[in-house]
Amino acid sequence: MKGLFKNNFCAVWLNAKIFLIFLFVMGIAAAVISTQTLQMYFIIVGIVGFSINAAAAIGNEFSSKWGKYKLTLPVKRTDIIKSLYLNQFLWMIVGVFFVGIVTVLSYILHGLRIEQITDIFGLFALGISISLLMGAIFIPLIYLAGEDKIIAFLIISLLFAVGIASVLFNIIDIVPSLGTIIMIACSLLLFILSYPLAICIFKKKEY
Repeated sequence: MKGLFKNNFCAVWLNAKIFLIFLFVMGIAAAVISTQTLQMYFIIVGIVGFSINAAAAIGNEFSSKWGKYKLTLPVKRTDIIKSLYLNQFLWMIVGVFFVGIVTVLSYILHGLRIEQITDIFGLFALGISISLLMGAIFIPLIYLAGEDKIIAFLIISLLFAVGIASVLFNIIDIVPSLGTIIMIACSLLLFILSYPLAICIFKKKEY
């Protein structure tokens, strides 16, 4: 299991380093300029971007045939799927952590009003929800429909995730105190429920 997780991490790391450079430059601009629009894009792009990189690990497996080779190793198919979900979740946390540091730095430099802090929490919840929903849709879908359509499925998963998260985001306006909790809880629930679905699909997959 550790070997699978390490392999997934290394598969994403090269793209993640390039994205980190871009995000670092964007983060400096967001912290120094401190415009609400720039901060909004930085939070969403930062959290969701790392999750997209994590999903790309599956594509790397198929293109390098590593995904088929793993089936010859003494590992369970459930562990293979579990490592992908853990990898997806880890990179989302990395995105939240990185974006959180820059947001705190911006607060130290410029200060934030109470309503701005509420908006920022809402944006973090939106970014987390999109990341979780994208993983929940993409991983089962790629094993169900085939690895030759990775890019298309990644875009479709992202669009569906944005749509669902946007609907959940509107709940914040209805119940501000519970909106962010409901959004993250619903997204996390769908992410967890998609795990046994992906296992079921993968167990029936023949190579």
